[in-house]
Amino acid sequence: MKDYTSEFIRNVAVAGHGKTGKTSLLDACLFNSGAVKRIGKVDNGSSVLDYEAEETKRKMTIGDSLAVTEWKNTKINFIDTPGYPDFVGEVMGAMAAADCALIIVAANAGVEVETEKAWTLAENLNLPRAFFINKMDREHADFRKTLDDIRAKFGNGAVPVQIPIGKETSFKGVVDLIGGGEVPADLQDEVETERLEMLDSIAEFNDDLMGKYLEGETDDLDEKEISAALAEGIKQAKVFPVFVGSALQNIGVDKLLDNVVNYLPAPTFRTKTGTNPNSGDLVERKISDAFSGQIWKTMVDPFVGRMSYIRIFSGDMKADGNYQLIGENSEGNERINGLFTMQGKTQIPLDIAHAGDIVITAKLSNAKTCDTLCEKGAAIKYDRVNYPEPMLAMAVSSVKKGEEDKVIGAIQRQMDEDQTIKLVKDPATRQTILSGVGEVHLDILGEKILRKFGVQMVLGEPRVDYRETIRKSVEVQGKHKKQSGGHGQYGDVWLKISPNKDGDLSVKDGNVWSESIFGGSVPRNFFPAVEKGTFETLAEGIIAGYPVVKVSVNLYDGSYHPVDSSEAAFKMATAIAIKKGVLAAEPILLEPIDEITVLVPTEYMGDIIGKLNSKRGKVLGMDPKGKGQTEIKALIPASELYKYATDLRSQTQGRGSYSLKFSHYDPMPENLAKKIIDEHKKSNEDK
Repeated sequence: MKDYTSEFIRNVAVAGHGKTGKTSLLDACLFNSGAVKRIGKVDNGSSVLDYEAEETKRKMTIGDSLAVTEWKNTKINFIDTPGYPDFVGEVMGAMAAADCALIIVAANAGVEVETEKAWTLAENLNLPRAFFINKMDREHADFRKTLDDIRAKFGNGAVPVQIPIGKETSFKGVVDLIGGGEVPADLQDEVETERLEMLDSIAEFNDDLMGKYLEGETDDLDEKEISAALAEGIKQAKVFPVFVGSALQNIGVDKLLDNVVNYLPAPTFRTKTGTNPNSGDLVERKISDAFSGQIWKTMVDPFVGRMSYIRIFSGDMKADGNYQLIGENSEGNERINGLFTMQGKTQIPLDIAHAGDIVITAKLSNAKTCDTLCEKGAAIKYDRVNYPEPMLAMAVSSVKKGEEDKVIGAIQRQMDEDQTIKLVKDPATRQTILSGVGEVHLDILGEKILRKFGVQMVLGEPRVDYRETIRKSVEVQGKHKKQSGGHGQYGDVWLKISPNKDGDLSVKDGNVWSESIFGGSVPRNFFPAVEKGTFETLAEGIIAGYPVVKVSVNLYDGSYHPVDSSEAAFKMATAIAIKKGVLAAEPILLEPIDEITVLVPTEYMGDIIGKLNSKRGKVLGMDPKGKGQTEIKALIPASELYKYATDLRSQTQGRGSYSLKFSHYDPMPENLAKKIIDEHKKSNEDK
């Protein structure tokens, strides 16, 4: 591959809803540009880009794939992104690495949920955007309807620069509105109308063009003048060209490649802002400055190790360079042992790469996704991608006994690759909790670690961290007396056990212990044993195996034997008293209550509130957030949130999201508490 400088590079994130033909379009681009010898097909598993086993099995893109190609002395780094909502983190990483987004829309489906999400992600980064209306050869394909749909959702800045010749089975080509090529007689009027509309949108970026347009001299407009104005409007993210074609029939693909080269911006138009890690000051990097780049994706291979995908923002990167690493939890130096680019899984070696390019290197020692690499003496740290918080939490363990550590280790290695996975050990329930974006996300994670690392995980419902407490005060005796030859065992305590409503759960679960012994009925040297027995027994739980909280225990009387009493005996007597006393003090089960914040399109607000109410939620308020979004805050029992991520996606067609934080504990309804208590009793009986 030739050595391309910044002005001859294009970085394009290809995004959109699933099944719109993104991967098929790029397979056709690679073939037409001569990068591959035959067109890969997603349906038969021959796609150059969907090469992972999980992708070929499902016939869908799961992770970003780099499709580099050369067209008219320009290097194009296409990034193929998933269209399934569980893999939105991949789309976010690709957008951070690209200079523009090409959003694919199916002519037989129009704007769909992930189309809108792709637009929003690109808009938030102020990326130039373009549309490609694909599948014009399909049944029910309708260019005009799809274009109107795009404009209704994203504004009149969406401007067609091509129109199709025919549709469905009669689709046979495209007509450029800027100039060049013959126009079929039956399309003359439509071409003229659309051309004037296009000129109206782009004229504001060129004074001469605007003057001629206003004076009606559109026939005399220079093609280069129109192209320059269009490119400027695209670069400023004010004009969004609409291209058209069929990836499957390979129609309009060459023209798309021409348009990418001619109209989409080179990386030279961007500067990148970061932070000086030493001073904290903002730093702006131009492409001509010292080398700096950011890792936007990591691939983990059990044999090759990590492969780091790097977007170069400034300077040159050498295949044998030595660079400073600056990350959230890592810093130091990284020696580069070769650079390459990729067409799917095919590696193409590089000696040097210039500002604006995207490259890959393997086996970096400590570098992780979102870390910055830079020239020594020119330190900079780029902001991390703000990946979405995973919403679906599941308990994870291994299928085979004894392989739990191997499963956890495999998941942790995949976390280097996937920034939307979280793994935490819950000390209260003693479960390991795996969180992901959705059910398909976690299913595919399981398949990956089985294929890569030979271990199989199993997912289940997480245990809820309930608590127990009491509602009234009792006085109770606990006596432990045993004679078995030689010294016996003797301990005798009287305890007053009461609710401690003001107890702080963060301090010994809100439990307190005290003594009010008079006359030495229990010697002071046994007090620590009684105190320890109290807290240990409460922590084990009484009615359902969950810690007893907000209880006050006072040792006020007892008796001892001068020979047979011991710390162990008094600890045992205390346990007897605590268990007896809690059962007599009207014990209840407490359930954790979370504060949930749900962000949804306003039209779904009623359905969401209804669902929250059905889950015993208590709505606290609603707050309009602009752009047709409403934020709903509610209190909801944690036990009602299992797979709520799936429910919310179903209710909002994938447009909703939520976050949680713990609020407090509330008494659990008796009928629900009884089920948990009965299950605990049964499990103890079965042991």
